[in-house]
Amino acid sequence: MPVASCQGSGNDLCFVIVQFETKMNRLFCTTLVKYPPRNVALPNRAVQWRRVISTTTSGWEANTKAAASDGEHYDIIIVGGGMVGTALACALGKNTRLHNKNILLLEAAASFKKPSTEQYSNRVSAISKGTYRLMKTIGAWEEIEQTRVKPVLKMQVWDACSDALITFNYDDFSENISWIVENDVLLASIYRQLESVPNVRVRYASKLASCELIRDGANRSTVHLADGEKLNCDLL
Repeated sequence: MPVASCQGSGNDLCFVIVQFETKMNRLFCTTLVKYPPRNVALPNRAVQWRRVISTTTSGWEANTKAAASDGEHYDIIIVGGGMVGTALACALGKNTRLHNKNILLLEAAASFKKPSTEQYSNRVSAISKGTYRLMKTIGAWEEIEQTRVKPVLKMQVWDACSDALITFNYDDFSENISWIVENDVLLASIYRQLESVPNVRVRYASKLASCELIRDGANRSTVHLADGEKLNCDLL
């Protein structure tokens, strides 16, 4: 059992001595607690708090000025306004958990070119069911259907050097295995959805020159544009 005793008197510092006794040995601890001497004026705590607040405020102002000099800040920056970049920006912007995040989409082209409704484009993509669900989620699929899309019910792949082949399809062709969509139609449908997303900004004629990533040791991800402008973000 521990035994405590107190030594010292008057204005001297008081030490608490705690003695621990065990069956095997005895351990003495002599500087556990120090009490201030009596009748000694305590320091002005208000002055100390003012010093702490002043120091903290000065540090915050310095950090704010440094951040401002680093360029415009965004939570997320996406480089490239193609099909992948626009779909990502639209999906993130419409995510309810990210509605308060500022998202920037950088596109090197001068402006967006709307697809022709009279001529077909020979640049197409085969859309899987996963991409189909994504387009439905962000609201782009309805417009794709209203423009041009062709379902794929069966796919057959064969070898040029033998009679071997493999066929993909659902029983009785009950479901589509894919969809063929023109790239321009897909891109235009997503861009129209972006117009209704308030936390996503699209900047045209913004070509990437270089970037610095947090994973490479930078304090924050930084984007350097070809015109000399610098942007920083938490996620690139």
